[in-house]
Amino acid sequence: MIKSISLINFRLFSNLELSFNNSLIILSGKNGIGKTSILEGINLCSTTKSFRETNLDNLIKKDKEYSKVVVNADKEYGVFFTKDNHIFSINQKEYKRLKDYIGNLYTVIFSSSDLKLIDGSKMDKRRFLDIEISTLNKDYLKLISEYKKILEERNEALKASNIDKTYIGILTDELIKKIEKIHEIRTNFIEMLNYELINISKNLEFCKINLKYIPTYDIKNLTKSYKDKLDLDIKTRSTNIGIHRDEFKIFIDDNDAEVFASLGQKRMIAIEIKLALKEVIKKLIGVEAILLLDDIFATLDNKKVNKLIEYIKDAKQAFITTTSVFEIPEELLKNASVIRVRGDE
Repeated sequence: MIKSISLINFRLFSNLELSFNNSLIILSGKNGIGKTSILEGINLCSTTKSFRETNLDNLIKKDKEYSKVVVNADKEYGVFFTKDNHIFSINQKEYKRLKDYIGNLYTVIFSSSDLKLIDGSKMDKRRFLDIEISTLNKDYLKLISEYKKILEERNEALKASNIDKTYIGILTDELIKKIEKIHEIRTNFIEMLNYELINISKNLEFCKINLKYIPTYDIKNLTKSYKDKLDLDIKTRSTNIGIHRDEFKIFIDDNDAEVFASLGQKRMIAIEIKLALKEVIKKLIGVEAILLLDDIFATLDNKKVNKLIEYIKDAKQAFITTTSVFEIPEELLKNASVIRVRGDE
């Protein structure tokens, strides 16, 4: 369980210290006061990423030179960053390799930005896969890094004034080796989510949800896929297929959710995917992830709220943000610690 958090020059906060002594924490306050930033800080110490920003520099408070986040749980997790440097530490020991840092503090976060899972860009969907798989598979980050390095070399070769097809072929073979491994890891992860979604959808009495990985190549014949695209690659001076261009689609009752799902249904789909992720973490790693739930009850009817309560009650620890405690079901509120967030006072 998380016992405390410290935010220094983080988002709107100059210096915020909060302590927690409960498994259920309600963070209440007006919109724009910084409730979501508290969840973001916890999640940052878990994944090394922000679920709202791709650039950590944007998390530094305006006119400040650095930001620092410290979360105390079973260990002390720290993130210190300037515009030029990011330092991650556990019990004040710095970790230079992200693969050594991540996979120690497990969290699952839900926010309105998760609607991007359904109708966001391909990049949004790949980012979800990369962040979540990295916490579960220590080798995945290394594979992605190696893939990107080879991809960069191949793209540079395609931009040369004199194209060396032999050299491009060698790089392509190396790229294919990485694709085979990364594709397998990604598709296995999606299969695990789909398996958990069967029971979650049934328990929440919601539509059938299914994720499908969409590659840009024929995984059974990668060499031919790259050979067929070589002329286009030379023309565009870039690699047009590969895991850097893949995505996934979500289907609701066998229909494309991006097209057919209502806004309320998309919100439920995102919630269910995050609950499925929590179950995958539990089965693969053997730990209960901490739930970080940003305004989760908004727009949900009473029936769905009551079904969700059971998942939240059983969590190792859950943080819920709300603009008013009156929005929180009484069954949760009676066992919760309520913290009024008042901003950077």
